[in-house]
Amino acid sequence: MISSQALIWLSEQQQKLDAYILKNIDVQTDQLYINKKIIAFFVELGEYANEERSFKFWSKKNPSDLTIQLDEYIDGLHFLISLGNDLNFNFKDFTFKQFDVKTNLESYFVILDKLNAFSQIQNTNNYQNLLNAFLTIAQINNYSETAIIDAYKIKNKVNFERQDSNY
Repeated sequence: MISSQALIWLSEQQQKLDAYILKNIDVQTDQLYINKKIIAFFVELGEYANEERSFKFWSKKNPSDLTIQLDEYIDGLHFLISLGNDLNFNFKDFTFKQFDVKTNLESYFVILDKLNAFSQIQNTNNYQNLLNAFLTIAQINNYSETAIIDAYKIKNKVNFERQDSNY
């Protein structure tokens, strides 16, 4: 699973991206800003679920390729790490604790529960629970730390380019 060192690196990279975004747009970093990030994370979770497809009982179509799934997962991770940075969360002391779930479908319900708790009370305990819940998906799907970091690097580059092109 992802190490605290990798999370620290992700946090540092996310700080750079967030600073770049804020430099280019006029936005107040207030509660509304945080709420928008929470909704953005929620949307990205849905986009990941849409590509992973475990909930689509009506469809025989296979899940999207791993690259596409990881791309959507990383979109969620971008917003989640950003929220942690907003809280000044100490990623150095983070220890992953997998929730007792075996499937993505079960994970989604845990994530939604933890996201709701975090949206109500934005503290480090609720954030850590949400991060653990989201990382549980990576554990269930055997996404390696290397795969996560590599996908993050690719998407982070795209996100900087999008800012330069008024995305």
